[in-house]
Amino acid sequence: MNSSILRPLSAWAARQPDALAIACGERRLTWRELDAASTRAALDILAATSVGPGDRVAILGRPTTEWVVTALGALKLGAIICPLNERSGPGDLARAVEQTEPSVIVVADALRSGAAESDVPTLDLTFIGRGDGSAAALAAVPVNGGDPVAILATSGSTGAPKGVVFTHDSLLSSFFEWCLAEPSFLHARALSVSSMAFGAGLLNGFLGPLVLGGSVIYLPDWDPSVALALIRDDEVNHLGATTLFYEQMAAHPDFDTADLSSLTIAFTGGNPVTAELIRLWGDKGIGLRQVYGLTESQSHVCLPSVELAMAEPDSVGTGGVLNEFDIVDADGNSCAPDEPGEIVISGPGLAAGYWRNRKLTEETFGGGRLRTGDIGVRDADGHIRIVGRTKDIIISGGINIYAAELERTIAELPGVLEVAVIGVADAEFGETPAALVRVADDADVTADHIAGHCRDRLSSYKIPRYVEFLTTPLPRTAGMKIRKGSLRDEYADLPARGTRIGSRLVGHGNHGV
Repeated sequence: MNSSILRPLSAWAARQPDALAIACGERRLTWRELDAASTRAALDILAATSVGPGDRVAILGRPTTEWVVTALGALKLGAIICPLNERSGPGDLARAVEQTEPSVIVVADALRSGAAESDVPTLDLTFIGRGDGSAAALAAVPVNGGDPVAILATSGSTGAPKGVVFTHDSLLSSFFEWCLAEPSFLHARALSVSSMAFGAGLLNGFLGPLVLGGSVIYLPDWDPSVALALIRDDEVNHLGATTLFYEQMAAHPDFDTADLSSLTIAFTGGNPVTAELIRLWGDKGIGLRQVYGLTESQSHVCLPSVELAMAEPDSVGTGGVLNEFDIVDADGNSCAPDEPGEIVISGPGLAAGYWRNRKLTEETFGGGRLRTGDIGVRDADGHIRIVGRTKDIIISGGINIYAAELERTIAELPGVLEVAVIGVADAEFGETPAALVRVADDADVTADHIAGHCRDRLSSYKIPRYVEFLTTPLPRTAGMKIRKGSLRDEYADLPARGTRIGSRLVGHGNHGV
């Protein structure tokens, strides 16, 4: 199909030229100004390089108006944008550059040292597209719907990143799916607080809102008080971010009195959402929704209604509208209600595959079905819960225990701020769950409380045999996912130094008993 995400962007520039498109700090660009600036950016890139259709343009910088202008300029040349993570070290950046082989790296001056080890030419992000007046004419580049728009590295907590390819067709299908699931996405005003190197930034905080005729307010340097003020002053109605951002806003002294009445689409994912966090935002009249998605599904692909999110906080919805969800067993057969299995997704709103990796693309996307590696359960009403990862299963006495299910159960307890469940060695069962928990300073939560809460809600074999209370935040990746690998290494000796709950002993934490 001959489609392009640039078409709706051009249409909005013609239909609402004086409406706000993007803003960051003091710089605010209307749709007319954004169109002109991105054309100037394309001409700036073209004047300094030979970038053309299919070439890669890497961008290294925080999410700002300059980043957006540069990316749109590259797309107008038919290039493929490759966001680089501004928090990555030189080694990770070098691997990302080697993987995508960009023709140029457009880099913010403050981050120039990160690209210093590369032989790839660089341009200054700060000045791209900054010229005055109208832009010179730029010849339109023919686009096929199957042409790549971006290559985004996955943000998995283990393994080497893989380059996920988004095409014009796949993105347009995804954004249409968003609107079918939640019509308020159309013409939404989003607050973007995430790096463009992740789906939350590139899709929820850039391409999605703009393609759908909305606008985006950027906050490149995270500050919860500023975020609360921006939601109020700019009447933001769309925020998609990891739980950490919502937690820090809720903990800020300004939260109780902040006017957040404009915020109608608030969703999070990637980590368990605590009952306390849902309550705090619910008290502000905001239904915080836990969504499901992954880079390969082009951000959130399953979005619950506010009513379902409030009634069943651990539910991520009922599946897609265009995209079809199935939960299958090891033989690929559909699971019965309440039977855990791997989530597979088919439909038009999926990524095209992995950059220059046919084998992995076939393994993951073969047959038109995305094998997510996530374990889910669908109940008799069709509501879906995520209970774990195929690689995050604890096999205890030959029975599968899904860490995510335990994490969500423990997160229900008031006062629990963070929780991660890992498997540790066990003489009786071979492996057993251990819960690593961080609680609020004034929380009255003990290991017995946690074990009892799990016992009331789960099968007895799922109860964590060790509970360790932490005084510092859990380690996270740049994408804000918990680093399970490092936790398994650090707490591998917990059975030797801790106390097993089944043996009337608990871990040596500050709140242990």
